[in-house]
Amino acid sequence: MNKLLILACTLAFFSTPLIYSQQIVPSPPDPIQPPFQLPIEPKIENIPKESLLKHDVTKDELWERLSSMQIPRSEVAAVSIDEKIYILGGFENNGFASDVVEVYDTDVDFWDKVAPMPEKLHHPAAAVYDDKIYVVGGYRDGWEPVNTLYIYDWDSDAWSSGTPMPTHRAALTTQFVDGKLYAIGGANRIALNIVEVYDPEKDSWETKSPMPTAREHLTSAVIGKKIYVIGGRTMSLESNLASNEVYDASNDSWKILESMPTPRGGIAAVEIAGTVFVFGGESLTQTFDSNEQYIPNEGWFSRDSLPTPRHGIGAVKVDDRIYVIAGGLVPGSSVSGINEVYYNPAYVPEFGIFALFVLIVSIGTSIFISQKVNLI
Repeated sequence: MNKLLILACTLAFFSTPLIYSQQIVPSPPDPIQPPFQLPIEPKIENIPKESLLKHDVTKDELWERLSSMQIPRSEVAAVSIDEKIYILGGFENNGFASDVVEVYDTDVDFWDKVAPMPEKLHHPAAAVYDDKIYVVGGYRDGWEPVNTLYIYDWDSDAWSSGTPMPTHRAALTTQFVDGKLYAIGGANRIALNIVEVYDPEKDSWETKSPMPTAREHLTSAVIGKKIYVIGGRTMSLESNLASNEVYDASNDSWKILESMPTPRGGIAAVEIAGTVFVFGGESLTQTFDSNEQYIPNEGWFSRDSLPTPRHGIGAVKVDDRIYVIAGGLVPGSSVSGINEVYYNPAYVPEFGIFALFVLIVSIGTSIFISQKVNLI
């Protein structure tokens, strides 16, 4: 019996994968213990930049500084298509709105420009469907909210217009679910709880159930058919919110969830492995390096801090990496071109699921054989 068990364990050991599995699952971080203390002044760490193609990722090397944008900006919109990231509009360092669209190739760590937006906008929102970028709302210079819908086709490097939103607004959040664009919240002199939905096939809008908490400078992420809408504020840096509310697109309903540990606006969120990561933000006195993860049905967890505290950022997912780009280094009007990547925010333990399966089967087989031997 003992010899058979030793043989089974040896078989399992040599079957263990020596590299991480490509499957992404949430790792078990430590829960946050509020209050979560944050630095008063922004800290900017000099993170050595290495080629993304040569970087050997380990669990202890989670953040890396990559090539900066050509034009520093904040209050941008950000999306990804395949292995490329698009940063659209925002403020430039002169304090005026921008129409610049820069594209970052994650394979070669290189920035380029594509056709500019049809007009200069800061605080727009953007989402991708069928390899097209839909840019909704924003402010013109003079803080004039718009209801425009611009559509970028990367294949032709050209812009077109869709039917405008019913409501003029900026600092909103947008997501696609089942081929429809949801425009949520935002600001037009006051914080809004409006939800309007655009159908690209019909080029038309309709109004859905309002969000429980009116807010702007908020963020969102999609898991399945649900949109998790998190954080934001109500027209003041002193009015940050910790709200966490989920919209179910299948039945047009809202549900209030556990609040985010750190109230903040000017943030960005990314879904990965069925969880939501929320980065950055600002208050009246500081910018945040917060990186807090929400796992549905489990709660909030503190993760590896954003190396450079910022607000008005863009955050996108490419494969199992999260890129946090641009943003202001101090509260209010400030800009940067910073590009930091977060590796492996969720991973499979080194032991490997396959090896665990082999171990269980091997032990079970050895027990069965030993019982047969004893019967004989």
